[in-house]
Amino acid sequence: MSKKSIYDFFIGLLALMLSLMLVIEIFINIPVEVRWTFYYIDNIVRLIFIGDYFTRLVISKGKKQFIKENIIDLFSIFPIKFYIRILGFTILPNVINPAYCIKIIKFIMLAICAIKFKIRVKDEIRKNRLNFLLVISTIFIVIGAVLISLVEGMPLGDALWWSFVTFTTVGYGDVLLKTQLGRTIAVLLMIIGIGIIGVITTSLTLSIIGGRKGFKKTYKDRVIDDVKSMLDNYDELTSEDIDNIAKILKSLKD
Repeated sequence: MSKKSIYDFFIGLLALMLSLMLVIEIFINIPVEVRWTFYYIDNIVRLIFIGDYFTRLVISKGKKQFIKENIIDLFSIFPIKFYIRILGFTILPNVINPAYCIKIIKFIMLAICAIKFKIRVKDEIRKNRLNFLLVISTIFIVIGAVLISLVEGMPLGDALWWSFVTFTTVGYGDVLLKTQLGRTIAVLLMIIGIGIIGVITTSLTLSIIGGRKGFKKTYKDRVIDDVKSMLDNYDELTSEDIDNIAKILKSLKD
């Protein structure tokens, strides 16, 4: 992975973390201490998003084109309170219950963070899906451990062990959850784990089979495969992506 890919992957994972936090806030009545933890994490991540956006804006050659192509990144730098204040200038709070208005804003922010995650990690997904899934699995396990540690009052070490065996659907049963919220988190973690572990197992199997057949691609073949994958999503490519593809193909030709 190049430094740019690692950086984009990091920003994408932060967006994924915010998405998961929003899902939990929307569908689960979490304790006050967990809300405060989410609040601090959200502020830290927003600061990183702000630094990322304005740094790339400053070094970009076409400012207007950059803003147009990175509108999701622009929306993602503002916290929920910002959108709530904007909503306050409209008549919606007088027509709709304010609690529902806040929930609608959270759904919108969830969509923004999910799209940001997809945009920032799409290149790495094309290149190496297995590594991507392994990183995503680690993120889910750690987040699940932190949540259970807060909700159940469990030591982080025990929470990490519980999260790992739950995510992999092993379920030894040596760590028991006492609260309804903790059990809800466990159900979500198991459902996600079943899907991701299945895909990882399939990917590993195909990789082993391919290795036994002695099938090895040259660097040129791998680059061409990456370009083909990018062209499969032609409508989502930016002008910069198309320029990069042209440069890659020209370098291979030379």
